[in-house]
Amino acid sequence: MLEDAKTAMEHIYRIARKAILISLDEPVEEYIKNFVVPVYDHSKMVIENAIEDYFILGWTYSTTGIPIQTPMIYIEQKN
Repeated sequence: MLEDAKTAMEHIYRIARKAILISLDEPVEEYIKNFVVPVYDHSKMVIENAIEDYFILGWTYSTTGIPIQTPMIYIEQKN
């Protein structure tokens, strides 16, 4: 859920010393509709001071063959 991601990001910012590197799976609509439990697309959340470097193929859903992209997000800490 978005609230859980927000709490996680607060803790990440609190403990990071120099930089943060995060990957957030970007599920396709077909994956969201067909998965057994509710899926939230956290890749759509806004992350302050983030520089999105590139997308990689994160993984492929084994039963459907749906590829899931993963944006790699880099954030420099300003201490």
